[in-house]
Amino acid sequence: MRAAVRIAWRAAAAVAFGATAALAVTLTRAAPLHASLTSARNLASVGGHTEKGGTPRCAASRLDISIPAGVPSVTAARAREGAPRPTVTRFPVEFTNISAAPCTLSGYPGVSAYRAGGAQVGNAAGLDTSVSARLIVLAPGASAHASVVDSASGKRCLPVVATGLRVVPPGQSVPRYVRYKIAACSAAGPRAPVFLHVRALQYGTGMPGGARHHPDSRLA
Repeated sequence: MRAAVRIAWRAAAAVAFGATAALAVTLTRAAPLHASLTSARNLASVGGHTEKGGTPRCAASRLDISIPAGVPSVTAARAREGAPRPTVTRFPVEFTNISAAPCTLSGYPGVSAYRAGGAQVGNAAGLDTSVSARLIVLAPGASAHASVVDSASGKRCLPVVATGLRVVPPGQSVPRYVRYKIAACSAAGPRAPVFLHVRALQYGTGMPGGARHHPDSRLA
């Protein structure tokens, strides 16, 4: 009789251990799925059309995109020569909310150089990841900026003077054209240099207040 009781007890213990192990495996496997879902939700909250408690993302039509006039551009004399000197220039591209309601910006704008008629010159800007991307809520009249580095030089560059910058706000597809002469590389393709690099948007203007180079009305 005692032997039968021991056998029954051992069988019950084995069943209980098996159930506990199965539950542990289930919970262990579920953890990464939960984490991935959480990450996806966090990304969706930043990359969606509405962000920060339903605040809409800034559409191009709600933004004034400009470059401070105090930033040196390629001079008219150098433009006529058509061969800018090798140089490295950093300047901010500013995004100002001109609407009557707040909106959000986050990440990297699309940036490339253009010449007459709006045709792209060389490769589009690469990403400078030296600063972190953040969600920016722009109140009416407030500004954010993205720093751009221009390093057009080298034998493979085929240097020219670009008319300005083609800028697309993050998450948008409508470009704006800011007239501002810069040194550019006309060579394009995988073997051509990436002469522009853009940082993620940050709060505020990149420079003290003053005049601005605003969108090119001819290409609006």
